[in-house]
Amino acid sequence: MPKTDIQFLEDRLSMMETEGWHDLIEDFKNLEDSASNINSMNSEQDLWFAKGQLLVVNLILSLHSATTLALEESDNQNPT
Repeated sequence: MPKTDIQFLEDRLSMMETEGWHDLIEDFKNLEDSASNINSMNSEQDLWFAKGQLLVVNLILSLHSATTLALEESDNQNPT
C-alpha cells in the first residue's frame, strides 16, 4: 500500500531525530561555511561550483522546517 503524504512527512521527521541526521546536518553546516568563503575562489568556475553546493546545502538545512510546515498545513486542511 502506498504511503500517504502525511505518513511520508511523519517518517521524514522521524528520520531527522536520529543521531546520523544530526551528524549529517553538522557536515552540511561545515560545507556551507566552506562554500561561502569567497576568498578561496580563484575563478568564475569556482564561484558557480560554490553556488551549486550552496543550493544543495540550503535545501538540506531547510528540510526540517519545510517538512514541519507541510505537515502543519496538511493538518490544517484535514482536521481530525
